[in-house]
Amino acid sequence: MSKEIKVKEAFLAMLRNSDNSDGFYHAIIRAAWPKLFGKNVARHTRELKLRKGKLIVYVNAATVRSQLMMVREGVRQRLNEEIGEEYIKEVLVK
Repeated sequence: MSKEIKVKEAFLAMLRNSDNSDGFYHAIIRAAWPKLFGKNVARHTRELKLRKGKLIVYVNAATVRSQLMMVREGVRQRLNEEIGEEYIKEVLVK
């Protein structure tokens, strides 16, 4: 069992440190988005983009946009907790 965990940890470390780390974290964020922020926010989220620590959230409802704008720092913190490190530095809502 410990070998399995070590291989898993090594694989995750490799992904985190690769040139495609944005893709790795993006997959985690997309999977966690509805769980962390609810079905309504997820339903109105058109797209999530992640580039060099900056998360851009595209939504199709003004009310959801306003809500997310007010809690951007909380969104950043919750997603970083889900990721397990301080990767997201900024959240933009469009």
